[in-house]
Amino acid sequence: MKGNASDEDKVHLHQYNIEKIELNKREQEGKIEISPQAKDNLIANQIIAKRDERIQQLKKQIDEGTYKVQPMKVAEKMLSYFNKK
Repeated sequence: MKGNASDEDKVHLHQYNIEKIELNKREQEGKIEISPQAKDNLIANQIIAKRDERIQQLKKQIDEGTYKVQPMKVAEKMLSYFNKK
């Protein structure tokens, strides 16, 4: 016949649960979760930074007179733009 858990058993069970909770807390320390929206913002910021860097390079080339127009690329982009419409 099973009896009720003794007070000593309850204390041991309670201590075990506390230790388990503390272990979980220690494992979680130092871990940071980034939300999907924050990840999207990070990617967007990286894209913007690359674009800004490219714009600065182009401005510098134009100012120095070293920028060369590539007529074939311009024509290809124009054709693809107007063919979509």
